[in-house]
Amino acid sequence: MGLDQYAYTRLPEQKPCEVEPKFVWRKHAKLQEFMERLYEARTGQSRDQLNCGELELQAEDIATLQDMVERGELPQSPGGFFFGHQWQDENAADYREKDLEFCAWAHTILQTRRQVFYSCWW
Repeated sequence: MGLDQYAYTRLPEQKPCEVEPKFVWRKHAKLQEFMERLYEARTGQSRDQLNCGELELQAEDIATLQDMVERGELPQSPGGFFFGHQWQDENAADYREKDLEFCAWAHTILQTRRQVFYSCWW
């Protein structure tokens, strides 16, 4: 059990369960906190609704994420045991290069007018 996180692109006719994720994270609590805050701001729904849901990311979201990763300023997560919040600083450091790779990939995908999505399961 725990927090599993995914990023992917898909065709409009595809369902999320029909695509292979391009990026997978496990218990990256700070990334989850970033995405949950974005989800609440964008949808007006509770952050809990992102669980097994989907968040479409825009270019400005990726730029903000990239800037926060580069500066080491991803938000602290109140998380919980299943989010790995007790190791969130270490996990953020370990995932730093992968996060930046994701941002570069997402920028490339968005430039081709395709969509980028984030999803999680906990």
